[in-house]
Amino acid sequence: MAFVTLLNLFLALAVAQVVSIFYTLFSRSLLSPLANIPGPRLAPLTSWYECYYDVFKPGQYVFKIKQLHEKYGPIVRITPREVSISDVEFLNTIYAPRPHFKRNKDFEKVKALGINTSIGAAVDHDLHRKRRESLNPFFSKKSVLNFAPQIQNKISQLDEIFSVSQNTGDVNVLANPDRAASMGSNVAGVLRGVKFSLHFSWVRTVVRMLPPSLSGRWIPQGVKDMLKFRQIIRQEVQQALDSKAGNENHHSVFVELRDSPTLPASEKTVQRLEDEATLLVMAGTESTAKSISIAHYHLLANPEIMTKLRTELSANPNASLTDLDQIPYLHAIALEANRLSFGLTGRNPRISPSETLSYTNPSSQKTYDLPPGTPISTSTLLVHTNESIFNSPWTFNPDRWLGQGIENKKYMLAFSKGPRQCIGMHLADAELVMAIKEMSRWDMELVGTDEKDVRFLHDYHVATPRLDSLGVRVSVIGKVG
Repeated sequence: MAFVTLLNLFLALAVAQVVSIFYTLFSRSLLSPLANIPGPRLAPLTSWYECYYDVFKPGQYVFKIKQLHEKYGPIVRITPREVSISDVEFLNTIYAPRPHFKRNKDFEKVKALGINTSIGAAVDHDLHRKRRESLNPFFSKKSVLNFAPQIQNKISQLDEIFSVSQNTGDVNVLANPDRAASMGSNVAGVLRGVKFSLHFSWVRTVVRMLPPSLSGRWIPQGVKDMLKFRQIIRQEVQQALDSKAGNENHHSVFVELRDSPTLPASEKTVQRLEDEATLLVMAGTESTAKSISIAHYHLLANPEIMTKLRTELSANPNASLTDLDQIPYLHAIALEANRLSFGLTGRNPRISPSETLSYTNPSSQKTYDLPPGTPISTSTLLVHTNESIFNSPWTFNPDRWLGQGIENKKYMLAFSKGPRQCIGMHLADAELVMAIKEMSRWDMELVGTDEKDVRFLHDYHVATPRLDSLGVRVSVIGKVG
């Protein structure tokens, strides 16, 4: 009798589970307020559709979404909760709304980075504003100009690297192709982990519960490197918190946050500042390095662009950062490098917490209402390759930004838009133009490198080229002049 009762219980649970699944599918497909939005049949029903293209293809969902827009039009339902809009005239509604209208982030997207108390992971509009206000002085245009000598000191190391490479005949800055491949694999492991964590966040929780002797077997080397890096950051944060105001030999972002009068004590914990610093380093290295690599490749692959740049720079060979701001072609190259770097390549949806947003398809004139709480996104791929804005979008063409072309800067999403725009954009721009100037002082030749080594082929939160790429490799001939 007990066996029969237990069997009945299991059957009842199984039936309940099946009913629950069918109800979920039914409600997502027919009862959802997004049910009238065009799109593939599977995407509204299950997140496995997105997971397949993100994790198993891999890194292809942004490209699939572009294909879906070509098939279904400017508005497409791409997950059970999320809507993608490719219309560039809707960008401000998504990312830069009118004053007093709030935009939250989607926690389902930001949790993948594992730095949940950083400014980038601040879901709530007001919390993000509070955190940003404390950092704004550190990353202002004025602060970056004051920081220019330190940037130049780092950029000057390129001169030393190029000199060594010229004398030794090495064609790889790392001087070891095997090490380059290993490091590239480690970085790829970290970036792929972002997509994996997005869909299987529970795995990270389980691994953290395991002893190091077991968890170490499954953690990629790149992730191990990141964990070691976070330990260093935590130590520096603790030192900043333990020191007294005014005792520092140099200013740092840790000190800026520690001394912020607008942040409560709960926003100044070691964990909070560790997350903040980790995000700033992650966001400020890989994306800028990507733009520098793209600029470097295309300057060498297109000698006419390099010649034009050198001619423009020759008028003031010792130009300061302030002077560089006044050189149009240099900035056109930087803009084009940022456009083809695609910035944050993954979708970065915004949510209107209390306002119903409406989108009207300009072709059909049909209006779609998007209720509060709906994640709405586009992607840098959709915008930066929009042929109505950027003719021959995959061609590196700085001339597109000259004259009236500079007006298309309003369509640039490399640093996002609106109140959540990248806080470090002025610093990133300064690093990029100063690096381009330094690279133009040397004659080099590409070695074993082609356009696929810099072209956006996989979305791993940043634009990733072919997975076996060793990066941009060159042979240094000598200094110009």
